Amino acid sequence: MKTIKFPLISFLALLLLPFFSRSLQARELVYVPLPIENQETAITTNAPMIRYLSEKMGISIRIHYEKNYEQILQLFKDGKVDLVQLGPLPFVTLHKEYPSVRPLAIINEAEGKPFYSCALVTSFDGPQSVSAISRPLALPQRLSTCALFAASLILKGHQRDVEEVGYSFVGNHDLVALAVIRGEFETGIIKTQVAKKYHNLALKVMQETPPLPGFMIAGNQATVSEQQLQQIEQLLLQVPSETRTSWILGKDGFSPFSMKDFSLFFDAGR
Repeated sequence: MKTIKFPLISFLALLLLPFFSRSLQARELVYVPLPIENQETAITTNAPMIRYLSEKMGISIRIHYEKNYEQILQLFKDGKVDLVQLGPLPFVTLHKEYPSVRPLAIINEAEGKPFYSCALVTSFDGPQSVSAISRPLALPQRLSTCALFAASLILKGHQRDVEEVGYSFVGNHDLVALAVIRGEFETGIIKTQVAKKYHNLALKVMQETPPLPGFMIAGNQATVSEQQLQQIEQLLLQVPSETRTSWILGKDGFSPFSMKDFSLFFDAGR
């Protein structure tokens, strides 16, 4: 009599299915923070939030730093990044090319506000008005919201064109601030919150953009299960205030994501 192996194989597959399912859920996740600071600062800033998520979910989440926005987005599209922190412009850029990016929560700024602004800055002896700017702007990375997008918003209000003024991409926001302070550039554009850090070094804000939707934590639907994504979303939105007291990133809480808040960015590309 011939031995029928298929039922046995099917039976073994059913036995092993929960094991493989648990293995997938337990896989280490890779999280990439913003490249607006140096590696050590970025990891320190994000570590408490990531540690909290890791402990609550019972999985390992590793922080991986990349200093270039283009590289971060490419790694995300390649399935090598599971969770990422994004500004509004990088999110919209990624979403247009890779719909599997799933916003989880907006990171609140000071006073619990889910929005921020970019600032045109100069040194104490710099130009006194936008019309007086005579040299190229210092900008963060090309995909930074506080680069060409913010520069265009501010300059257009003064009937000036960013291409006519000129610009150079310096790197992260801190490098832009320091370049302006040292006099290498007469003006630059950075996140307003970063500009405040350098106020005591005679960096002053000339003008701010309108409120922009805040930075977010987003997940990769191609590499992370929907169950895990929903869990992360709920953990962030419901993290107790007493838990956030010792945090740096996320200490002011998180807000739900709304696509309509990003219409300005989607419309700008049309």
